[in-house]
Amino acid sequence: MKKAILLSMAIMASSVVMGQGVKLSASQDLNAMHQQRQMINIDPVQAQRGIAMPKAEGATQDYITEQPEGELKTYVRSGENMTAVMGGIVDGSQAGRAMNIVFAPDGKTVWFDKIISATTATFGWIKGEIEGDKIVIEPGQYAWYYDYGTYYTAYSVERIVPNPDGSATNYDTYLTTEGNIEFAMGEDGSLTLLPDEDGVAAIGLIRRTTDEFLVEYGYDGKWLGYGDQNTVYTPFEANFNEGPAEGTELKDFAMTYDLYVGSAERNGHLTKGAIVGDKIYIQGASQHMKDAWLVGTIQGDKVTVDKQLAGMLDGYYTYFVGGEVISQYNEETQQDEYYYVPIEQLTFDYNAETQTLTSDNCLLVANDQNMLAEGYMKVAFNPYEEVAAQPATPIVGEDYLPYNAESGSCFVTVYVPCEDVDGNYIDASKLTYSVYVDDELFTFDPSFYFYFEQPTTTVEYGFIDAYRFQDLGGGRVAIEINQEPQHTIGVKSFYAGGDTVTESEMGLFYVNQTAISDIQAKAVAGIRYYNLAGQGSDKPFEGINIVVTTLTDGTTTATKVIK
Repeated sequence: MKKAILLSMAIMASSVVMGQGVKLSASQDLNAMHQQRQMINIDPVQAQRGIAMPKAEGATQDYITEQPEGELKTYVRSGENMTAVMGGIVDGSQAGRAMNIVFAPDGKTVWFDKIISATTATFGWIKGEIEGDKIVIEPGQYAWYYDYGTYYTAYSVERIVPNPDGSATNYDTYLTTEGNIEFAMGEDGSLTLLPDEDGVAAIGLIRRTTDEFLVEYGYDGKWLGYGDQNTVYTPFEANFNEGPAEGTELKDFAMTYDLYVGSAERNGHLTKGAIVGDKIYIQGASQHMKDAWLVGTIQGDKVTVDKQLAGMLDGYYTYFVGGEVISQYNEETQQDEYYYVPIEQLTFDYNAETQTLTSDNCLLVANDQNMLAEGYMKVAFNPYEEVAAQPATPIVGEDYLPYNAESGSCFVTVYVPCEDVDGNYIDASKLTYSVYVDDELFTFDPSFYFYFEQPTTTVEYGFIDAYRFQDLGGGRVAIEINQEPQHTIGVKSFYAGGDTVTESEMGLFYVNQTAISDIQAKAVAGIRYYNLAGQGSDKPFEGINIVVTTLTDGTTTATKVIK
């Protein structure tokens, strides 16, 4: 497998912190990937069965899901938070997260949206009243609520205090306590969570239920593992970039970038853009915020891009910012490690005749706390016109996990270039590929590949399901093959551009049966799918699924995927 360092592009919920710089992730080890199954946290808020409904008989509070009438003001949070994960509680930061508050026309009532920072899946508006220079919130209001008919379960917002006898694994390091929740209103417009008489300024989610089973086992009134402490909301004006004037003709630009340090391979995606006067407008540079506009200033043969607000991502105000890659030698591993470091301004070389932009530096998508969502190395923009072209040959088997009789499968890495044979970008959305085992076209059958609705021999470029198709970063995918190859695994790509379909040469991996790797995969003992209503099935539900995998050694992992 390549020893070079690969880019890791992950959504903000699983992003990494830059600090002095953010480390570019090495390509994942296939065996570790197979064992860990991209293990994530099951959010008890999202995993709770049912969907929100009006309050039932016996419920003690209203449950407000629609934005109340009034003036919406935006803030940025600071302070610490607590988040429930598998096996315990993680302490984190609220810093950089957005906060929306509505001030009602009566001049007295205030409504807080998603008041607990780490649980954006909840959507109850929490009511407060202005009393002098404070906002007072009565405890017990619902951030989430479901009526089951004969009983209900709700998550209420209440004051919490440390539990000296609690443990993180029991999710009881905090307990609910009596008292109103109060925010001080500063002269600068900021809101600060006030402490109790013991100096504790913390709020959290508490389960309130009439479910006899939950009550019997002590879950009624228990802290859910989510909370905020020492919170401050500071007014923030979200000035998002606007595109060119209405009616301006937009053209396609191919945005391309290196896959890893020293790479001869490029990846890319299509964007829309326009050049108006001394401004260049690009829409779609961020793959997570496709509507965001990146705006640069033309100065002769250069285009400069300053740090600019791109949009809202996973509850954070998120920016376009320039970056560079630096290396640092690790004495322990005796290898160079590579890091992104933000820079004040990203500068492109600009060719006015061809309207091309090239840079040796990076375009980063990150928030003010230096949490990285996307990183593009040696980024370039080139006008794009679709033509028929032969796609470049796929690369197969940079890493290979041999066939395991217990699991009945093997893993192989696949990289499908979004380039033609001459190195020109081709539209990745029009790329597909097929797999061949021992020269025979392989069929992905839904009985094993659950996210296909019917048997298929064609896979769309970039498809992952977080299980049979694992994203390794840098455009590479690890594919699980439920067949034992005797000689070769091949991949051929197909490009439907320019009103025709062209195919690549076959990329081949030769299976060496006499040199079996010492990497041994743990066999999968069972797989269960759970929807957000908590229902289980042997096959995935439509929408969001929590995939729980049990291995033969008894360990389990969970992955959140969307069908």
